[in-house]
Amino acid sequence: MSSRPPKNTTNDWYKDARRKGTSVSGILTFVALRALDLPIQYYLLRYNVGARLIPYLGGTPIIVPPAYTATILGLPPYYAAIILLATGSAAKQIFWATRVSEQVLPPPFAILLSAYNTALNSINTVLSVWAWSSNSTSNSSTYSLTQGVGFLLYATGLFTEWYCEMQRKRFKEDPRNKGKPYSGGLFGLATNINYGGYTLWRTGYAMFCAGLPWAGVMTAWLAGDFCGRAIPSMEGYCENKYGDQWREVRKKAPYCLLPWVY
Repeated sequence: MSSRPPKNTTNDWYKDARRKGTSVSGILTFVALRALDLPIQYYLLRYNVGARLIPYLGGTPIIVPPAYTATILGLPPYYAAIILLATGSAAKQIFWATRVSEQVLPPPFAILLSAYNTALNSINTVLSVWAWSSNSTSNSSTYSLTQGVGFLLYATGLFTEWYCEMQRKRFKEDPRNKGKPYSGGLFGLATNINYGGYTLWRTGYAMFCAGLPWAGVMTAWLAGDFCGRAIPSMEGYCENKYGDQWREVRKKAPYCLLPWVY
C-alpha cells in the first residue's frame, strides 16, 4: 500500500513545535525523566511490584525469584534482557535530545514525551510477569522464537531511527543545503522512516515481553497514530515550507512510514 495520507493543514501548535532552538530546561527534564525510567522498570521486576498489581486485574502473576545470581542485576536472563531493552530506548532518546534534535523541547512537552514512553515500557514490563501474556519460557535461560524475532525487530527499528536521523542531521549541517528538504539515505525509502523505525522497535519490545497479540496491538496503535495524526501534520508542514521541492520528494519516495508497506 503506497497511497499517501490526505493533505492536512498544519496546526499552529505543530508549527510552534518545529521551532529551531535550544531549551536547556526542557532537555534536562527529558534526560532526567528518561533516565528515571530504568529504575522504575527494575523496581517493577526485581521487587515483584508489577506482579503484585496483576491479581487486582484478575490475573495470575509470575513471581520473579529473589536475588537471582545468574545476572549482575539479580534477575533471570529474560527479565534482565527487558531492562536492556528499556536502557537502549532511553539511551537512544537521550542521544536524540542532546545531540540530534534542532527543535525547541519545552519542559511540558519533555514531560509528556517521557511519560508516554515510560507508560509503554511499564505496560510491557507488567505484561511480562502476567502468566496469561508473558513471553518467558519455562527455562529462563532459553529464548523462544518470538523473543528472538522481537529482539531483532527492536534492534532493527532502533538502529533505523537513529541512523536516518544522523543522515538528515549531517545533510542539514552543510550550509549548501540550507532551505532544502532531505530525501537521501533512508529517507529516500520513506518520507517518515524515523517514525517507521520507532514503530518497529516498539513492536519488537512488545513482542519480546508479551508475544504476538500485544505486538499486534502496539503496531496497530502506533501505525494508526502516525498515519492519522503525525504524518499528515508533518507532510502539511513540509509542503507549506518547501513547496515544489517537497512535491518532488514525495515523487521520489512514495511511501510514508515504511518502504513497500505504507
